[in-house]
Amino acid sequence: MKTVATSRRRGAALLLGLAAASLSLTACSVTSPQTTQLRYAPADGVEMDGEALMARDVLLVSHGKGAPAVVSGTLVNTGKEPLTVTVNVAGQSVGEVTVEAGSTARLDGTAADGTPGERLVVEALETAAGEHVEVRLQAGSETLGASAPVLLPQGAYADFADDAGGEVEPRTEEPAADH
Repeated sequence: MKTVATSRRRGAALLLGLAAASLSLTACSVTSPQTTQLRYAPADGVEMDGEALMARDVLLVSHGKGAPAVVSGTLVNTGKEPLTVTVNVAGQSVGEVTVEAGSTARLDGTAADGTPGERLVVEALETAAGEHVEVRLQAGSETLGASAPVLLPQGAYADFADDAGGEVEPRTEEPAADH
């Protein structure tokens, strides 16, 4: 036989159980932050931030090990004056790029309308594809530096093949058979 007191106890126990489950499930977010709130570089290259100069998606395209390399990425001038940016890769000066105030410039020479221009090219990059190389950007008294990846001229970077050591040849050897 059910009494009112038994029904109330079951109801209270059910509410207490639901409250405990709710608290334990919400506690997961305490130790696992929302990854959409984390800052990250959503590209293959690296980011660098300074006061007036920022760089986005900086990388090199090359076969490496002595082959030429194209410097790729975008420079952003957040200041009120034009910036002349000197680009250094692995300790050697590669060239200069002027970025107008409140504007951007691409390191691979592509203009805003998509027309190709003068690319920054390292004559002989000793770092192999798949590794990282030190890139420094200097504009006036501001210097930014990062370790940028070296990628092969294939896929999205196939357009750089002529200036980056040639096309990537497909594999011709047969994989070793397992015995």
